[in-house]
Amino acid sequence: MAIKRKQGFANAENLITRGVKARRIDEEDLADRLSELPDNVILHIMSSLPMKEAVRTCLLSTRWKDLFTSISNIELDGVLRKGALRNRFMEFVDGFLSLRKDISVDRFRLCYGPGIDHRKINEWILYAVRHGVRELELIFQSGTFETRHFTDLELGVFTCKTLLTLRLFNLPSLVLTIPTHCCLPNLKGLHLTFLKFSDDESIRRLLSSCNSLEELLVQSCELSNLNKLSVCHPTLKRLTISGGFIAPSCEVEIDTPNLVFFDFGCVYCKETRLSLRNLNSLSEARIYIGFIAMSSNYCNVTDSVFDVMRALSCVQSFHLTGICSGIQAMLQRPSLIPEFPNLTFLKIGTCNAGWENMLVRCPCLETLAFELEDVDPVDWRTPKKYPSCFRHHIKAIKFLH
Repeated sequence: MAIKRKQGFANAENLITRGVKARRIDEEDLADRLSELPDNVILHIMSSLPMKEAVRTCLLSTRWKDLFTSISNIELDGVLRKGALRNRFMEFVDGFLSLRKDISVDRFRLCYGPGIDHRKINEWILYAVRHGVRELELIFQSGTFETRHFTDLELGVFTCKTLLTLRLFNLPSLVLTIPTHCCLPNLKGLHLTFLKFSDDESIRRLLSSCNSLEELLVQSCELSNLNKLSVCHPTLKRLTISGGFIAPSCEVEIDTPNLVFFDFGCVYCKETRLSLRNLNSLSEARIYIGFIAMSSNYCNVTDSVFDVMRALSCVQSFHLTGICSGIQAMLQRPSLIPEFPNLTFLKIGTCNAGWENMLVRCPCLETLAFELEDVDPVDWRTPKKYPSCFRHHIKAIKFLH
């Protein structure tokens, strides 16, 4: 028995020893694999990490100490409350960019708040421009950047030949003036949020300088000072204009022969002139009917909505949403609703009486969706007669909350 016990202990010891050795070998193999990875592979991994995590990798080994400075995607968040932290942030960015030397920049995102030196901001952004930035995103916090601070920046940003995407956010104190020599030949995506243009010519000049533009987003911008909002572009494919107020004296002109997606959700008046042309390529349209300023009678303002709908009659997908009373007033005038011969998907922001009048104009409709966010279910009214598309084409009816 004693011999068997000794043999049992010996076997157990051997198993433990082998397990420890195997673990050591695995750890050594793993360490070797990590240390032997080429720089480009490690940089590819770092590029998928948030900026803070990428910086922390310098603690992993001496070889990785400065490797993070070679990442091509740079994200800097300088919204800091304490002055000491802001100073440390500016020192870090200066040091980080100086270590990068001549390495190109793919994406540069800068978000900052009060207390950051505007001269530093200009230097950092112009650094990205000089190093071939392809995607530039600037998020300005309220009151931190004034028009006079933007002069030098305009010269670099709006003449950057490598830019593919430009996003400008939250510039309430900045009136954006586009320089006369603006040139963005390769820009494909332009997003403008919470800013104000100096005049009509600035918008026209900006768009005419983007020969390759495919996507334009104008969201919650100050448009009340414009006499004409003109979006005329031969290569534009996606257009969103939403969240802004268009003055009664303003004319909206859209001429985009290659547009496939259109989202229009601004507040405007019955006096506002809407001119939509050359939208034959359009596949999806979204129209939001909000509170129409300076008008208490929706029937007086829906004529302009019908003009818009007629220009969009070739679409395959149509979203008609907004304030229920506005949609209701429009749907109660069936003789003015244009026909949508290609429409297969329709979303309506009300389920009260009148929606069937819209369906009469959609002979090929396959999917009907109701948005119930602002609708009381007790207000539902069943139509006396259902359109023919219910019998021949409708495949799905959805109720969205």
